[in-house]
Amino acid sequence: MKFALYTTLGLVAAAVTQAANNFYGLNYGVNEGSCPNVDKLKQDFGAIQKYTNRVRTFALHVCNQADMAVEATQALGMNLYLGMWIDRQDTFDLEIQALKQLVNNRDLSNVDAVIVGSEVLYRGDADIDTYANWIKQVKDVVGPKGIKVTFADVYYKIFPQIFNEVDFVMMNAFPYWEGVDINNAADTLMDHYHQVKQTVGNKDVKISETGWPSGGDNFGASVPSIENENKYMQDVLCKAKQNSIDVLYFSAKDEPYRSGVEGTFGVLDSNNQLKKGLTPQPNC
Repeated sequence: MKFALYTTLGLVAAAVTQAANNFYGLNYGVNEGSCPNVDKLKQDFGAIQKYTNRVRTFALHVCNQADMAVEATQALGMNLYLGMWIDRQDTFDLEIQALKQLVNNRDLSNVDAVIVGSEVLYRGDADIDTYANWIKQVKDVVGPKGIKVTFADVYYKIFPQIFNEVDFVMMNAFPYWEGVDINNAADTLMDHYHQVKQTVGNKDVKISETGWPSGGDNFGASVPSIENENKYMQDVLCKAKQNSIDVLYFSAKDEPYRSGVEGTFGVLDSNNQLKKGLTPQPNC
C-alpha cells in the first residue's frame, strides 16, 4: 500500500511539474484603474503557476506592483522578471526611485532580470542615446546585486547602442499584428527571432512577447479565434522547445479592461480559468 501511495504521489508530482513547465514564462499586466493588492497577485500567480513558474510584470511604482510581485512570487516559489515602464524622463525617475527602494528593502534572489522599458523605441518615447543612458543607470543600481539587465522592444528596433549595454536581448513580435495567416504565423515569428539573433551576434535572445487573440476584429489575414489562439500557442511552444528558445508568452490572462482584441490574448480568462479550447500541452 505504501509503495502504491508513493508511486501515485510521485506521478501526481511529476504531472504538476510538467504542467508548470508548459511555458517558460507568462506576461502579467495590471489594471492601473483598479490596483490589485498582494493577495490578488498571489491568487493570480497561483493560477498561473499551473502552467509556468515564471511571470513578467511591466512596471515598478505603478500600483506598487513590483514590491507586491516580489512578495507574491517568493511566497509561491516563483521566478520573476521585473519590468520598468518608461515613456518619459519623469516616468523613468519614478521607476528608478522605486527600483532603488526595492533593492534596499527586498531580497531579490528570485528576480531573473530587470527589463528596462517595453517598446520604448517602437513608440518613439526616447532617442537611442537617452535610452542607453537610462539602461546604464539601472545597471548601476542592480549590477552590484548580481541582477541582470535587459530591455524589450519589437524585433526591428534592436540597435547596437542598446543591446551592447544589456546582459541579453528581449524581442517582441506579433504575427497577428502583421496580418499573417495563422498557418504561417509561427514560422514568421521564428524568422524574426533569427533576424535578431543575426543582428546581435553572441548575445542571448529571448522572446519577451508573442501571442494570438481569441476574439475581436480580423487584421488583414490574421483571424482571432480560440482555435487560432490554440494553434499559434502550440506551434510557438513546439518551435521554442525544438530551438531551445525562452519565450515569455503574452499573456497570462484576458484583460477585459482593454478594448477589443487587446483584451483577449490571455491563456486564462479573467476568472483565472484556462480558456475553453486551449490545450497548452503541445504534441511535438
